[in-house]
Amino acid sequence: MARISSLSAAFVAGAVVAASTTAIAGTASTGSTDLNSKATTTWLTVKVADAMGTRDTITWVPTASFASSAEERVPRYPMTAIKGKDTTELSLSAVRNEQVSAQLAIASGHNLHDVEAVVGDLTGPGGTKLSGADTQVRFVKYVPVQRSKSEVDWSATIDQVSSGTEVSGDRNPDVVGDALDERSSVDVPAYAAQPLWFTFHIPKKAAPGTYTGTVRVKADGRTQTSYPLTIDVADASVPDPKDYGFFLDVWAQPETIAQASGVELWSDRHWKLIKAYDRDLAGRGQKVINTTIVDNPWHHQWSLGTRQSQTATPYSSMVGWTWNGKNFSFDFARWDKYVETARRAGLGPDIGAFSMLAFQDGEHLTYTDSRTGKTVYENVDLGGDRWRQAWGAFLPAFEKHAKAKGWLDHTWLSFDERPISTMTVVKDFVHEVAPAFDDRISVAGSISTEGVASDLSVDWGGIDAMTPELAEERHKAGKITTFYVYGSPAHPNTFSYSPAVESRMLPWISAQRHLDGFLRWSYNSWTSDPFNQPVHIFTQGDEYLVYPGKNGPMSSIRWEQLKEGIEDYELVAQLRKKDGGSDSAALTDALATATRDLDGRTKNVTDIETARAAVVKALTS
Repeated sequence: MARISSLSAAFVAGAVVAASTTAIAGTASTGSTDLNSKATTTWLTVKVADAMGTRDTITWVPTASFASSAEERVPRYPMTAIKGKDTTELSLSAVRNEQVSAQLAIASGHNLHDVEAVVGDLTGPGGTKLSGADTQVRFVKYVPVQRSKSEVDWSATIDQVSSGTEVSGDRNPDVVGDALDERSSVDVPAYAAQPLWFTFHIPKKAAPGTYTGTVRVKADGRTQTSYPLTIDVADASVPDPKDYGFFLDVWAQPETIAQASGVELWSDRHWKLIKAYDRDLAGRGQKVINTTIVDNPWHHQWSLGTRQSQTATPYSSMVGWTWNGKNFSFDFARWDKYVETARRAGLGPDIGAFSMLAFQDGEHLTYTDSRTGKTVYENVDLGGDRWRQAWGAFLPAFEKHAKAKGWLDHTWLSFDERPISTMTVVKDFVHEVAPAFDDRISVAGSISTEGVASDLSVDWGGIDAMTPELAEERHKAGKITTFYVYGSPAHPNTFSYSPAVESRMLPWISAQRHLDGFLRWSYNSWTSDPFNQPVHIFTQGDEYLVYPGKNGPMSSIRWEQLKEGIEDYELVAQLRKKDGGSDSAALTDALATATRDLDGRTKNVTDIETARAAVVKALTS
C-alpha cells in the first residue's frame, strides 16, 4: 500500500478534501464525458497531419513490429513521424494455451465510422486451423491525465514516468490510452489515432507449426487495409491459470464494484458482479482471496487527528463485531459468502485476513454496542489490556470458525507495511492465543519482517537484500516470497501512463531474482468516476489495474501485459526444471536481456520478445 511521509501530512490532508470536491464537481458538471470522441484543436490537427504525412486514412503497426506492438502505448495525437506505416506483413510467435497481444492503429484526416478489425481463420500444418473467433479485438480507450492532488516526496510524477510521446493532447486535458473497451466497432474523430488491441488465444491442443491468415481493418463499411498474418506456434505450453506457479496477489475491493455499478452494497446484483471480477482474477492465476476482518484496514492518520480512508471508497468489514458490555462476539456470515463466492470462481486457495494492525493510524476497534445499537470507534494501545481482550477473543473464534469451514490451513493473518517492532508484538500474541496461525502470517512490507512472515512481499527498497539465495532458502522451507511496487519506484511500475513494457517486465524481475511472484496493493480501488476523474490521492493508476465495465471489469493495457509476463515466467520455470533447477547460460542471458533496463522510457521494446524467444528455443531444443 502506498505510503506518505510525515513531512507531507498537512499538505495531503487539505489535498484529500480538494480531490474529493473536484471529483464531485467534475462528475456533476461533465457527467460521463467521452474524451475519445473529442474533436481536435487546430494546433493538434496541424501536428497530427505532419506526423501522419497525409490527410488520407492510414493504418500502422506500433513499433513497426506486430510482435512487440503491444509493449508501447499509442498517443491519441501523434506528434512525431509515425513509424510502422510501411509494415505490410504481421507475424507473431506463441506457445499453446497462452494469449498473445498486439496492436494496429488507424487515423485519418476525416471522421471515421464503424472502425473494426476482422481476423480470419488461420490455416496450419496438415490443414489444421486456428479459429479467427478465438481472437478478441478491443479498442484502446483514452483517459484524462491528472497530476495527483497530493504529490509527495516519494510519489512518481508524470514527467518521471511518461515517455513524453505516449501522453498527448492540449492539456485540456492530455490523455493516455489505457482501458480496453469491448465493443464491435468504434467511431474515430479526424486527426485522432485509434489503436485496435488484438488478443490471440492459442488453444491448448494446437498443433505446433506455422499458421497463416489475414487481418482486415475496416471503416465506413469498407476494408481500409488487409494484412497477411503468420503465427508460429512452438511445441511448448503454459499451464492453465489455476496451475500457475507464479504467485499473484492483487488486492481487490468489493465496495467500489457496488459504487461504480450503482447497486446496493451486498445485494444479489452486487454478488453477481463480484463473481465476474473474481473470474477475471482467477484467469490471471490470482492465489489469494483477500478479505477484511475489521472496518477500513487502510485508515490513515493524515494530520491534526484527521482520519480518512486512503482509498476513495472505504473498505468495510466482512466480519461483524459486537460488544455486549462483557464479551465480544463475531458474525462471519458475510466473510463466509465472500470466500465461497471467490472459491467457486476459481480463486485461492489462500485467504488473506486484513488486519489486526491499523495501517498508518493508531490502533483502534470498531464494533456495535448491542446495548445501544450504536457503532463505536474505540482507540486502544497495541499490546494493552483492551487490545488483548478484543483480539484474544477474536483469534480463537476465527481459528475455530476457519477450521469448521475446512479453510484453516489456507487462512493467513495479513498485514500491510508494519515495522518489525509492532509485528513482533503481534507474532508473540498470536503464538500465545492462536498458535495455529504461527506460520501463516503474511506481510507486505520491509525486509526486516522476513523472520516473522511466512508470506513476505518486499518493497523495492528491500528487493536487493532479498537475494536469490535467501529467496530459494525460503522457498525450500515452504515460505512465499514476492515483491511489490506502489507509488514508488517511478520505474518499473503499473501506473496509467507507465510505459506498457514495464508491466510485462515485472514477472521477469521475479524470475531473475528467484522470487515466487508479485503483489500490487490494489486491483480496483477506483474514484467515483475513473474515466473522468482518475486520481484520488496517489499517482494515477496506483490504486487500480482495471476499470469498471458494464457487467464486470474492463481490462487495461497494463493488466494484459502483466498476464503475458506471467506466462513468460511459467516458461522460465519450465526451462529451469528441464535444466535440473539451475540457470543455463541461455536462461541467464535471457533474464539479463529482459531486465537490462528497468526504465521503460528508454528500454528497447524488443528486449522481452528477444528474451522470450531464447527461452522457448532452449525449452524446445
